[in-house]
Amino acid sequence: MKLRKINFLGGILLIVFCFVMSNSVIAEEDAKTPMNISMSSDSPNYSKEFISHLVKCQKYKEESSFDFLGNVITPVVIVEGWKNGKCGYVNYAKEIPESKVSCSFTKAQLNEILAASKKDQNVQETYRNGGMTYTSDPLSVLFTKYMNEGDTCVMQN
Repeated sequence: MKLRKINFLGGILLIVFCFVMSNSVIAEEDAKTPMNISMSSDSPNYSKEFISHLVKCQKYKEESSFDFLGNVITPVVIVEGWKNGKCGYVNYAKEIPESKVSCSFTKAQLNEILAASKKDQNVQETYRNGGMTYTSDPLSVLFTKYMNEGDTCVMQN
């Protein structure tokens, strides 16, 4: 039961995280088939203000909201500034306190984020991690990669 709850929260967290950049559609055909996550190309991305503050690692907070199966979800993204030589970043859904994720970006990773934000966000890129295939705009794919790297982003307990 506890593993199911962790998997459920992890799934909701990924959805919330991805929605910050765009609306998501999740499909899983059966337990033996890898999960494919696709993002619609006309969905909104992070705001220019957020990206600007993040790549400069200047304190900033941004909130949005969306309907998820009849429930309003309010994703929050926060740039906390420099901590121990890395840029602190947090994202969570207000309605799901267990969804809080903290990231510590290096200067090189911030440069990757800046480069990805300058790419055509209508072009789809793909990221594969084990059984998961994720296809979306370059910035969303990069953030998904960081979410899957245990040394960059961690789910807070």
